Amino acid sequence: MMKKMAKIILTAATALIALTACGKAAQTSSEATSIDAGTKVQIRLMETTDLHAYMVGYDYFRQQPTDEFGLTYTAALIHQARAEQPNNFLVDNGDLIQGSAFGDWVAGQGSTYVEENRHPIMRALNYLNYDVGNLGNHEFNFGLEFMESTIAGADFPYISANVFWAESPADAGKQSHGWENPLVAPYVIIPRQVTAENGQQVTVHVGFIGFLPPQIMRWDQQHLAGKVRVRDMVAAAEHFVPEMKAQGADLVVAIPHSGLRIYDSYPEFAEQASYQLAGVEGIDAILFGHQHQLFPGSPAYDNLPDVDNERGFVRGVPAVSPGFFGNHLGIIDLIIEHNGHQWQVVDSRVEARPITDEQDKTLATMMAAEQEATIAMLNEPLGQLSSPITSLFGRIRPGSAVQLINDAQRWYVEKLREQGELPADLPLLSAAAPFRNGFQNAEDYTMIPAGEFTLGNLVDLYIYPNTLQVVEVTGAELIEWLEMSALTYNTILADQEEPQALFSGFPSFNFDVIDGLSYQFNLAQPPRYNRYGELINPEARRVEQVEYDGTPIDSEQRFLVAVNNYRAGGGGHFPALDGSNVVYSTGEEVRRVIADYAIAMTQVSAGLLDVDVSDHWRLKLPANAEVIWRGNNSQLAIEEATKIKGLVIGEAIEGGGVEYQLRQD
Repeated sequence: MMKKMAKIILTAATALIALTACGKAAQTSSEATSIDAGTKVQIRLMETTDLHAYMVGYDYFRQQPTDEFGLTYTAALIHQARAEQPNNFLVDNGDLIQGSAFGDWVAGQGSTYVEENRHPIMRALNYLNYDVGNLGNHEFNFGLEFMESTIAGADFPYISANVFWAESPADAGKQSHGWENPLVAPYVIIPRQVTAENGQQVTVHVGFIGFLPPQIMRWDQQHLAGKVRVRDMVAAAEHFVPEMKAQGADLVVAIPHSGLRIYDSYPEFAEQASYQLAGVEGIDAILFGHQHQLFPGSPAYDNLPDVDNERGFVRGVPAVSPGFFGNHLGIIDLIIEHNGHQWQVVDSRVEARPITDEQDKTLATMMAAEQEATIAMLNEPLGQLSSPITSLFGRIRPGSAVQLINDAQRWYVEKLREQGELPADLPLLSAAAPFRNGFQNAEDYTMIPAGEFTLGNLVDLYIYPNTLQVVEVTGAELIEWLEMSALTYNTILADQEEPQALFSGFPSFNFDVIDGLSYQFNLAQPPRYNRYGELINPEARRVEQVEYDGTPIDSEQRFLVAVNNYRAGGGGHFPALDGSNVVYSTGEEVRRVIADYAIAMTQVSAGLLDVDVSDHWRLKLPANAEVIWRGNNSQLAIEEATKIKGLVIGEAIEGGGVEYQLRQD
């Protein structure tokens, strides 16, 4: 059924490509003679990316309206940008349907609901008259059938040039096998009648080609294994872009759901490939995303060779990335000139335009019913918490948020062992990270007060629809796992007069805490790995005193570890985690596991859920070292800070939060 539906979608999109190509072939000679050399046209490209189902301005963590993000606010910019330049195209670059409680509510209704009603997100994009949609990696989180039912409701084509149907499970294992049977159309060529600067009406054929991270095969293997296969993004561009030009594309716009990274030697199937795509001949503009960064503008893209982070050029190609959750609209204005034979880009301007407090109230009304249902879902009570659950200091010492996740994961896997699904003779551990630990801003923390515990708190605690898996690893591999977690910290020097920044910028969702072991991080040591899992300091060891059951860990002993599918499948580039050592895939969302655990625990404890935090890891700072970081300054945070030895609460920081200082005796 799924493949049949995809074939229908693909047939429609392919027909559009064929029609535009035939139309261009019929017009080329007449248009070439009717368009004077030197005729100029302005074309505006607009992009949204990484909306993550934030359709309205609403913070589902704090359950209150916000004007900092949401498509209703981006929509106001879209209307404004169209009024400024009628020669325009609007593109969405994926990671659209997952990531907020709104998306979870719709997914919970299932494919039949979406088929009968259209996904509300597709209704929103249809209302805004999008021209093209590109698949991101999170489109696959709810399974192929749900994704296909969702995009079937789009009044515009969906594209991706590097994901294909596997004719057999054997084909699925051959990532670079053939170019046949694309999951959706690899590209689309849209003819658009536009007004030239001299007032002449001319037709320009704009081609759009999409790409997604090949890592979907690891991150969502439970949905994709044996069903689809992927190709490298650059290889796909080199294959299809010449075909697009031959089919009559005057301009080629690449839409990679991929960020920027410079490699000494480009590895096939790289996750971040926008820089390399800029080097493919024939690509005139790039609309990228995936990393939740702004381009131009984000410091993450400073000082990269051949990257102009002020004007928005990558290897001379205009490019934009408009942040996340709809907080910006990406705009590329191209000026193209006809030389008597073809159109050429002669100038361009790039802008990541921030939203204002103006929003599209019609769109907000369109989403109202689903938004109301989402909030009702979030307020479903699960029990009572005897004490707060927070991630406020989750990278300073063991915290209650990660402890609850690990408790729930181990509880679930223990039941599997009792049922004979997993060997009972291997020790069972659990790994989880503090997802919300200040990475976005000073409010980006899990803060669940004591009292009623609801499904909405789970959204705050666990922000991804990850599923639970079990991997089998050795003691030596566990130590390397923790060495990657240690990348969250900077190397700290002894005897410094000034405080040193503690955190490196490594995302907190990659700081795995492994419950069932005890260990310490020696921050005087340099990192053993870089963020891509490459060994850079073979002699360095930050992870020390690793023990299991009170004795030093045996490097040869084998362990079972409950962990989410993202990490088990290679997410974060952790050593020895690439999907090959997964021994059980539950198919259960971790959030559902936590909910079931909370309900089960409250049923045997008079309605109360207690979280007993295991004090099993610690930081070790060098002599006379003081470290600082920005943190939350809520009353809950201040109360928790007073319980940490050596912690000093400093001054408020411009932009929110407070500076914390830590010194060990």
